[in-house]
Amino acid sequence: MTLDTPTTDPTVVVAVPERRRVVAGLADEAVETVADLRVRGRAEEIAAELRETHLPALEAAGYIEWDREAGTIEPGPNFEEAAAHVDDLPMPDGEPSDD
Repeated sequence: MTLDTPTTDPTVVVAVPERRRVVAGLADEAVETVADLRVRGRAEEIAAELRETHLPALEAAGYIEWDREAGTIEPGPNFEEAAAHVDDLPMPDGEPSDD
C-alpha cells in the first residue's frame, strides 16, 4: 500500500508525520486553518504536499473537514479514531532530544 492508497485505518492514515501534526493540532485546539500548521523547511513545497496529498487523505477518512476556499480545517466525524492513535506514534525526526 502506498501513501496515496485510500484507507480509513487510523493507524495507517495518521502514521505519516504531516497528517499526525494536523490531527494533533486539532486535538490540542491549536489548529483552525492550514496556516496554523506552521510548516518548516521548504515551506511552499511542504504546503503544496499538505494541500495535494495529506489534507485530502485526512478528509477522505473523515478525520477532518477542510474548507479549501477559506483554508480552515476542523475535526471531522471520525476525528476521535485518529486522535486516539496520535500519542501512540513516534514523533517525527527533527524534534529536539533530551540527551
